[in-house]
Amino acid sequence: MKLKPSIRLGGRRSRLTAMVAAGTTVLGIASFAVAQAPAHADPTEVYVAVGSDTIQDVMNQYSNDLGGNELGSYNAVNPVSAVAHENITPVEGKHGVSCNFTRPNGSTEGENALRKSINQTTTATQLAAPPQQNCVDIGRSSAAPGSDQKADGQLVFIPFALDAVTGATGPAGTTAITTADSFTLTDLTNLYTNCTTVSEGGVTYNPNTATAGQVQINLYVPQAGSGTLKFWASKLGFSATTLPACVHQTILAGPNAGTQVEEHDGTAVASDPNGYMPFSVAQWISQSNGHDERRHGAVLHNINGVTPCSGGACPSSGGSMNTAFPVTREVYNIVQYDRVVNTGDGNFDQALASLLAGTGSSLCQDVITILNYGFAPLSTPQTTDNCGSTANTLRAFDSTDPV
Repeated sequence: MKLKPSIRLGGRRSRLTAMVAAGTTVLGIASFAVAQAPAHADPTEVYVAVGSDTIQDVMNQYSNDLGGNELGSYNAVNPVSAVAHENITPVEGKHGVSCNFTRPNGSTEGENALRKSINQTTTATQLAAPPQQNCVDIGRSSAAPGSDQKADGQLVFIPFALDAVTGATGPAGTTAITTADSFTLTDLTNLYTNCTTVSEGGVTYNPNTATAGQVQINLYVPQAGSGTLKFWASKLGFSATTLPACVHQTILAGPNAGTQVEEHDGTAVASDPNGYMPFSVAQWISQSNGHDERRHGAVLHNINGVTPCSGGACPSSGGSMNTAFPVTREVYNIVQYDRVVNTGDGNFDQALASLLAGTGSSLCQDVITILNYGFAPLSTPQTTDNCGSTANTLRAFDSTDPV
């Protein structure tokens, strides 16, 4: 029997959360026992994954599906307090390393933690307490290699599912953005990239300061380093590192004014009736299914007249992603290329490869979990890559731009 508590582990597998958080020193579930030694609070796990909020819940469940202590998937923020950048103390079992480092929050921080774990002299930006050698095996990412792509790269971004991203406002009846379902990609580009007004459904929205006859729209994006921020910025054509003046990462109005915007958390638009933000469709469906609920009444909207959920408007619970939505992306697990592809250099790890690499990998075969957490399976030609691909187009960082 597997226990599924209502809140996920502050960086550990979901099935351990409630009892460990309550101070239990010994926990036995599904033939897996953890002794909580004074030196560290986290269990020994063969492989450690950190990074993206977008895919943390599906990866948490996948680690639960694997059983034993094969994979520890650590949340982007503390799942109880939502505090970011606390230290976590996994014991990475593959190399037998007791670790203590700042919890990575988002795709970029997860990728950078993986790079530091591989190369202690990396130039990748690090948090206050960077990971020690061999402390991170997998960086969860909702963003592709991008400009770091190198055909002979040392890292590979292995895709496993399809996500979609759309805009969200606060609950119906409370939001001032009443015609958001009419927004097009051109509208969103004009709003986010050009900071110009747009008119839809007889309403003119101003992302700067609304004048008479206009409605104020406050444009939000998630925290720096978020894969969703990078994806949304690339889709609409603005810089993810130097934001346009009308784009905000701190809530402007309401009871949560001054709080940082977190990806796939509806606090910003629930607090600010004039707010609009990108939201993962898979995360919204996953949360509607009861997984790490933090929508706070956020409502998803159409883009180009296309609904993000199959069969019409997204239901209050359940549903599935519309794979024909105009804004979709693959999601990835980042690992060292030669650990999952047999290059003959002695670094190949068959167990890790069997988890992630190839259509026959256990993650690619765990389709029920992928669907239950709101994602869609990858299948060419509908998507660019097949699940588990390790193609050279998915590699990053070579000798000219090292890990």
